Amino acid sequence: MSGGGGDLFGVLPDELLNHVLSFLPSLEAVQSSLLSRRWRHLWRSTAAVRVRGEGDDFRLFVNGLIIHRKATPLRSFEIDADLGTPNEPPYDDPWINDDWRGEVDPHVDLWVTHALRSCHARSLTARFDVDIPWQPRRALTFASAHLTTVHLEAARLVDGLLDFSCCTALQSLALVRCLLDHEGDTLVSPSLECLAVVDCRSMDIYSCFDAGCPDDRLCVGISTPRLRFLEISDNYDKEQFLQMMPWMTDDNIRLTPWARDGRGRR
Repeated sequence: MSGGGGDLFGVLPDELLNHVLSFLPSLEAVQSSLLSRRWRHLWRSTAAVRVRGEGDDFRLFVNGLIIHRKATPLRSFEIDADLGTPNEPPYDDPWINDDWRGEVDPHVDLWVTHALRSCHARSLTARFDVDIPWQPRRALTFASAHLTTVHLEAARLVDGLLDFSCCTALQSLALVRCLLDHEGDTLVSPSLECLAVVDCRSMDIYSCFDAGCPDDRLCVGISTPRLRFLEISDNYDKEQFLQMMPWMTDDNIRLTPWARDGRGRR
């Protein structure tokens, strides 16, 4: 920080330092508080939360981060977590129970809700272990008039969780390796312009734990009248999407290779 010209960061305003810190992982942003007295509280008002980890220490860190951070608006909230908790399987079938690995820690729901409702995050990225996908437990989890971008990886989106109509500013949505309702749910967004559906599969009690082989047809409907760009993994039938969205053309759709080992995108 110092040199022939003295403390080069000392002349910068706090707003600019906060902007720089917002591009760091939150753990590193918090560690910057050790640099000097001036830096002690800068991390508390950064415009982004970026956390990645697993286990009890990670859970305690994120809880503390949220408690001590100021409730200032967030440009971005990003979580990449392996927080599976063992519990009793919800089914009676022993064959299914053999594959049951638990569910994502419920703290995740509280963190996302805080980011969207208290801090008005404009961008949400949530990535999880494909073996234990995240199924939000709270109704209207993604309801926010501020969200413009959502990226969900290894999430279980059933029981109406594909209805983004409350997100009136949403423009970009990516669903990667997600489990979708096999009973004909509909992805709804009046404002969405860009959509990615990659490596997803339908969910039923006999397939919901196998994300290694995505479906060749999308199992849900799509109601996105403003959509202008679509990315799908090449296991899908492009014609199905053109039939659901007749205003789209081949030029509006990009094919991307699906991860044939069922992983690799994290």
